[in-house]
Amino acid sequence: MTPREKRHYKTKENILQAARDIIAEKGVDGLSLRELARRIDYSPAGLYEYFSSKEDIVAAVRAEGLGLLRDYLKQVPATLPPAERLLEMGLAYLTFARQYPEHFRLIFINLTASPTALLTTGEADSPYHILLQTVQTAIEAGEFKAQEGFAVEEIAFSLWSLVHGMALLEQTYLRDTESDFTLLNRQALRVFAMGLKGQQLSNS
Repeated sequence: MTPREKRHYKTKENILQAARDIIAEKGVDGLSLRELARRIDYSPAGLYEYFSSKEDIVAAVRAEGLGLLRDYLKQVPATLPPAERLLEMGLAYLTFARQYPEHFRLIFINLTASPTALLTTGEADSPYHILLQTVQTAIEAGEFKAQEGFAVEEIAFSLWSLVHGMALLEQTYLRDTESDFTLLNRQALRVFAMGLKGQQLSNS
């Protein structure tokens, strides 16, 4: 990497860091190119060398969040039984939301995709497709029982809705409580899995 490339990379990272800070403080609506430029001591016009618009910057921060979420999910060992892996993936999703709340909220703000079905959402390496693939594996292994009207897509959607709702409650209405969310979340996911497989998950 040449010195010029290093400067370009560093400035771009500074822009994204400032954008993350502003979004955390004021939300997406509070992000402006003028404020962004002021924080990094740069000219507003100069930002266009790195990003074409405010929306481009928001998209970059969102993409960064999706990458982080994908990394969290991939850290769950693929060697676990599929049902246990799904439980741990749910907890990994919640950990990501807890540690990166701004990224978590931004991922789902102003999405532009309009899929005709959940199975078409995202790319093959997207967090949702990782979930779909693991649900499919659990069904093929006989750990979950698919039935008409409640198969891969419906199970994945239900799991996603469950952990997403947990994350939102933890960050909003329940944020000032002293509950042990790790324990509550794990138990809720276990109960859900029990309903899908007809027996209790192991305690490992």
